[in-house]
Amino acid sequence: DKGKRDSIGMSMKGGRTNNGFVQNEDILEIDPDPGSPEDSPQHNAVDIFGPAEPDLKNVRPYAGMPKEVLFRFSGQARYRVPREILFWLTVASVLVLIGATIGIIAISPKCLDWWQAGPMYRIYPRSFKDSDKDGNGDLKGIQEKLDYITTLNIKTVWITSFYKSSLKDFRHGVEDFREIDPIFGTMKNFENLVAAIHDKGLKLIIDFIPNHTSDKHAWFQWSRNRTGKYTDYYIWHDCTRANGKTIPPNNWLSVYGNSSWHFDEVRNQCYFHQFMKEQPDLNFRNPDVQEEIK
Repeated sequence: DKGKRDSIGMSMKGGRTNNGFVQNEDILEIDPDPGSPEDSPQHNAVDIFGPAEPDLKNVRPYAGMPKEVLFRFSGQARYRVPREILFWLTVASVLVLIGATIGIIAISPKCLDWWQAGPMYRIYPRSFKDSDKDGNGDLKGIQEKLDYITTLNIKTVWITSFYKSSLKDFRHGVEDFREIDPIFGTMKNFENLVAAIHDKGLKLIIDFIPNHTSDKHAWFQWSRNRTGKYTDYYIWHDCTRANGKTIPPNNWLSVYGNSSWHFDEVRNQCYFHQFMKEQPDLNFRNPDVQEEIK
């Protein structure tokens, strides 16, 4: 009877499925009615050792490592210590980055109040106030309207380009950074305007376009003729001419969607322009250009 009870208990006990355990299909069914003591004892057979060669194709990934085994290995020092080191290094790195960000924000110069919050009045000189009735607004006309501007609680006057330049692209193709276009007045008119603006307690902003010049600028004329240091004042590159058409050195486009390279017949090369072809880009890799713009 002891053998019978042990055999039955082993067969009925539940547990986790183990891929190394294969139940013998020939196990004898337990008689639901044990019957009288005179009946022959019934036994169940269990294949303890399993098949000699288990079918590895049906083994699920990681099915052979139950939770208890996983916890036992993960708790070992050789796994636990590196894991904790990496975790605290990650936490420390995040804290350092947060601290560095806060520090950079704290020590960075703040935007000036007059720039950040003060109202500005932007003026396009040619269409603002004509002081001499020649059909073009001018610097003297701006000076005459300063009292009106102050009544608007304006703190800053912003004047767009008034350098000597072509009329294309809102006069952003400058022909001379040191000369005022005659239609706007003279340098004396500009000096008087600056003094009047400051007398009113206003700030003054003027446009400055360092990216490019007009193709009529003296620097470009000297560069296209390979004159001295001005040879590399602009970005030049060889390009191919075929049947009257220019094949640019690459596929770069200007902000207007056409090729950013234009062929110059004087120098027999292409020059680079991000904007209009009348506005060649300066070569700021040239130290002479950097010094010139300062």
